[in-house]
Amino acid sequence: MHTPAQLRDRLLELGIERDLRTLTDWRQKGLLPQLQSVSSGRGRGVKRYWNDDVVDQAIAVDWLLCRSGRADEALLGLWLSGYSVDAAAAQLAWIEDLKRVQHRRQQAASRLSGRFSSLGRSWWKRLKSNAAFTLPWWRQLPDSDRENISNFLGDTQEWLRDDEERDDDAYRYAIADLIIGFTKTDRKVFYKQIDDVWADIDLKSLFAITSYIEFVKSMSLEELDAAQESLSSVTNMLRRVAELLGNADRVNAVIIPLLVMSELLGTLLARILIKTHRVIPEMPLEESIAILHDLVVRVQSTDIANKIDGRFAFSERVNSEWKVVTKKLSQLWDRALESED
Repeated sequence: MHTPAQLRDRLLELGIERDLRTLTDWRQKGLLPQLQSVSSGRGRGVKRYWNDDVVDQAIAVDWLLCRSGRADEALLGLWLSGYSVDAAAAQLAWIEDLKRVQHRRQQAASRLSGRFSSLGRSWWKRLKSNAAFTLPWWRQLPDSDRENISNFLGDTQEWLRDDEERDDDAYRYAIADLIIGFTKTDRKVFYKQIDDVWADIDLKSLFAITSYIEFVKSMSLEELDAAQESLSSVTNMLRRVAELLGNADRVNAVIIPLLVMSELLGTLLARILIKTHRVIPEMPLEESIAILHDLVVRVQSTDIANKIDGRFAFSERVNSEWKVVTKKLSQLWDRALESED
């Protein structure tokens, strides 16, 4: 457990200098959990403390505030990364953030010859300069995989923001090609699957900015809480991967998944989870994330070895568990597709 003074001291050890008044301010704004109380014994008063995982949340708060300077944006970033914050407050922050983003992006795009395409490429260039992309996990990927990821994330930003000229077919198949490249799934089968899901869920309505705002407004607290659980699992997986691939530093281990979730993946995943559950409740997205999470967090550094070509080889234990997981996922999705038919 950590008292406020102990949290302050632990953060200082990690290179983050924040005083007790600041920590109180963060708690009052909902950026940190409420303190718990325990009796110190008869006549000795009450001790107020946080659980140990408050350290990671405080690291995340510090980074988000340094990045944006706004408490509401920090609150949203925390929620998108699965941290313990009030879902209703995060929802309001999300709506206000979308309105600000809409205004800023439209102004910025109007000044560029390529409009949202140039804006997306510029965003990706800035993101790639972050320390996360100088770490071994990124450098050790094959050039073709790095190029595919770079192009996909640049296309994503263009597609997310350009309501007028969005090319849904091209983006849909960009998603398919990226997944096929990593999973070696049969191209024809997967194209058919993504066409069906795309039509059912109507993903375009999740990204056109006006309908996007209305969709966030429509989210219930129950939906937000369920999505937050999955967001937390994904953040934990990303953190574990960062740790396994050469990033043992605690601050970076928190910031890398926070960057990915708050800047890109969190909003996308939350919307897909909630929209899919509304339209196709049989789809086992949450269960799939939970199964993958349980596998990833069990992987140890001794389970991974670098191959001569720069790729990674996993231990027999991990390979064996992966086969069990893929079989379980396959059974889950087969049952879901059968029930939908």
